[in-house]
Amino acid sequence: MKRIAALLSCALVIIGGTVVGAMAQDAKFGLEDIPEIKNKSALNTIVETGQVWDRIMPYIEEFTKKTGVKINVERVASPVVYSKENVELMGGTGYYDVVYVETAWTTEWSAYLHKLEELASKYDPAGVEGFRQDIAHHSPSILICGQAYGEQMVLPFYTYHMSMFVRQDVFDDPTEQANFKAKYGYELKAAATAKELYDQGEFFTRKKGDLLKGKPLEHDLYGLAMMAGAYQINDEISCRMWGKGADYATVVRDADGKLKEFVITKKDKDALKETFAEYKKELQWASPGCLTANFDFVVAQQGEGRAIIQPHQFSNCFAWTASIVKEKVPDGKLGIWPTVGGQPYTGAWSVGVAKASKNPEAAYWLVRYLASFECHQAVMKEGGQLSTRMDVLSDPMWHTAENKYPFGILCDYLIDSWKKQAAYVPNYWYFNTKAGGKVYEMQMNVFHKPMAGEASVDQAVQEVVAKTLELTSKFDKTVPIREEK
Repeated sequence: MKRIAALLSCALVIIGGTVVGAMAQDAKFGLEDIPEIKNKSALNTIVETGQVWDRIMPYIEEFTKKTGVKINVERVASPVVYSKENVELMGGTGYYDVVYVETAWTTEWSAYLHKLEELASKYDPAGVEGFRQDIAHHSPSILICGQAYGEQMVLPFYTYHMSMFVRQDVFDDPTEQANFKAKYGYELKAAATAKELYDQGEFFTRKKGDLLKGKPLEHDLYGLAMMAGAYQINDEISCRMWGKGADYATVVRDADGKLKEFVITKKDKDALKETFAEYKKELQWASPGCLTANFDFVVAQQGEGRAIIQPHQFSNCFAWTASIVKEKVPDGKLGIWPTVGGQPYTGAWSVGVAKASKNPEAAYWLVRYLASFECHQAVMKEGGQLSTRMDVLSDPMWHTAENKYPFGILCDYLIDSWKKQAAYVPNYWYFNTKAGGKVYEMQMNVFHKPMAGEASVDQAVQEVVAKTLELTSKFDKTVPIREEK
């Protein structure tokens, strides 16, 4: 999962100057808007290690100064967050007041979290309407990821929404364009289909001494860089599945929009089989190291000029990759585009309030503050991660001549992608089932098997279907699941 992304100083740099957001004329919720908190009991929370939370800790200290509520912050490596929180939530211990949530876990943990609008109606002088007005600044699709059964359970902290990175300088080179069209019969552009991606992987895979942009290569070159290791591969597969209009299970609703059942349709199974086959075929145009790769490896591959395309990568690694390109390939430049099919894996690390918390009042206000313009501005400018707030991304500073590349085009991509994808997110299966987190963890290993030759594509599809049925039936008692034969 993206859970390790916060360990990197991989996204942005600290940029000075006055921030004037696109919606700066609007009043924005901030620290000064938090009313007197009656319950002064200390709060406990758990977050990742890494730069972004290093930068946010002073803001948490300011929260304590303003409210008189001490915040005890436990810092752990990303992969440990789920297991540590899950046992406390299921046990109802109330040990963690503010819960750190990856969006695929939101529905799974919804029984253990407060509905934020209910807390707003109880503690917020501006009421539910004020709450809604403030969170409306966030990405519409990311907010949906943080809902369960239509209720806002968490607010986003930073996003890892995926995208495709290409070496734009190579795609724009007249010689490369002419050679590509001569070989394949169509124009060279960011791939929108699996065939185009395969063609480009083949075209750009070259040996040391071959020409690229008219100059001999000093090392072998791969067309693609992919994360086929047993960790992030399911995020890549999700991009392709959603892009085909399919899912791991189809969400079925009744006439009133209420969840009725989950069905692993024949279309879903066929799409998964096709996606596995496409991905496995594309791996021939990637470094053998991709079979055990995480995002750091593939970022380095492209950044050092050893690969032309990252077909599916977390957008919070775009500026990091661009910085490596600038150092290693001085005439290189990146472009950021939608993944094949235009529905990339999406979501965010988010924060919510545990039902078992002994101080839900203060926990609510800490969640609100962490999702505020002030904190999200720090997330992006200081912490090296991507805000989910449209007003932060729309800030003119990102579009100055100095910052347009890579930050401005990154912000533009996110805003455009979120708006287009918002219509689809409500029916993504991960965000509708209480078994989402369990299935996600299972997928990482099973999806890797056909790529590593440990199983055939058909065997992997059968295993995914069987385990999805088993885990969902066991951990989601509210919505039935079945397989369409």
